[in-house]
Formats: sequence, structure tokens, C-alpha cells
Amino acid sequence: MEYQVKVENFEGPMDLLLFFIQRDKLNIYDIPIAHIAKEFLDYMKMMDLMNIDLGGEFVYMAALLMKIKAKMLLPVSDDEDDQIEDPRTPLVQRLLEYQQFKKMSEELQEKYTEHSVHYPRGQEMVYDKNTEQITNPVQNITLFTLSTIFQELIHRLPDVNPYELQEDPIHLDEQIAFLKGEIDSAKHLCFTALFPFLKTRLRIVVTFMAILEMLRTNQVSIEQDEPFGEIILTGIAA
Repeated sequence: MEYQVKVENFEGPMDLLLFFIQRDKLNIYDIPIAHIAKEFLDYMKMMDLMNIDLGGEFVYMAALLMKIKAKMLLPVSDDEDDQIEDPRTPLVQRLLEYQQFKKMSEELQEKYTEHSVHYPRGQEMVYDKNTEQITNPVQNITLFTLSTIFQELIHRLPDVNPYELQEDPIHLDEQIAFLKGEIDSAKHLCFTALFPFLKTRLRIVVTFMAILEMLRTNQVSIEQDEPFGEIILTGIAA
């Protein structure tokens, strides 16, 4: 009889850590590092016994967990207690960000699945005769250029204290609704008008995903009159 072992498929070390936190119903803001580190190392040992190469990112995370664990074992005097930053805080921040990104990805996948049911691959979408059909919602600008602009926005963000948790809960549907409102108000929305609202990396990424979703579902068109010129978002009538 063939012996089979079921192995969970994790996208990376952050995905694995999040799995442990959710499985054991742990407080993500107060992670028991000793427990999580043991679970993480046990998983790596199991994968090693099965000759499964996890890659350097898992080794790095294991080293980071052990470093945090060691820092938390250091004695702290009463006078220093209020001045010492929690060594877990940068990891918690990364986990919160990853959790949001994963949720956004799942929402996009749900929308794609829902859209595929209505419009199977190879089937043309039917437009109302009174509705202007825009065959190409992306004019004179590539999606690569658009993604490069968003990456540049992320690089321009000011440095933040890694020991201060940055909470910025945002959902894909909310950002799509926000963009629709801004476009409806301006008719032709200049992309730079969105900059004041893009203060965090998460909000920049979700806005990029929202624009891609609106392009995919023909809710908006985007154009650039000249290289390095202003990017214009225009709503497409339903």
C-alpha cells in the first residue's frame, strides 16, 4: 500500500506564519515567538526529511525568528521597560501587510471567477446599442508603464518607524467605489489628483489593483497623450 503525506502549499514564509497564527487562534499583535519559532522550525525539518527544498527565504525567516526570540530572552530592568521597543513589531507589521495583500488577491480571484461565469473565455461581451463601445480601454500607455509609476510612488514614501504599527485597513471594493466617485466628479480624472490619497504602500498597491480590475471589467479607460505626460482616467458608461 502506497503511503502518502498531505503537505500544505504555502506561498512563502509569511504565508506559513499566518497559517500558524490562524490555526492556533493567536493574537497577531502579541505573537508568542517561542511557540511560532518551534512550529516554523518543525515544519522546515519535516520538509527536509521529505527532501523538499524550501528556499533561502524560509532559512532567513527561521534566523529572524530565532533572533527575535533571543532578544526577548534578554533581561530588561524596570527603568528600561518603557524605552525598549518590542522586537516583534517589525514582523507584526509585515504580517499585517501580507494579510491585507492576500485578502486583496483572494477578492480579485473571486471577481475573476464571477466574471468568467458571465463571460466564458472566447465569448464576446454584448454591449447595449446606445452604449459607446471602447475596444481598447488603454490608450498610448502600457500596463508596464502604469505599474512602474506605482512602484515609483512606493519608493517615494517617507521612511516610517518600523516599531510603530501602521494600520490602514482598506478593501478592494472600497477603493473601486472611491475611484468611481472621483472619476464621476471630475469626468476626466488626472492620475496625479490621486497622489494625496496614496500615503501608504498598501493603499498604493490596492489602488493599482482597483484600476486593473476596473480596466478588466470595462468600467474605466486610461490614456496618456504623450510620453511622461499626464495620465487620464475616464469612466465608461454602463
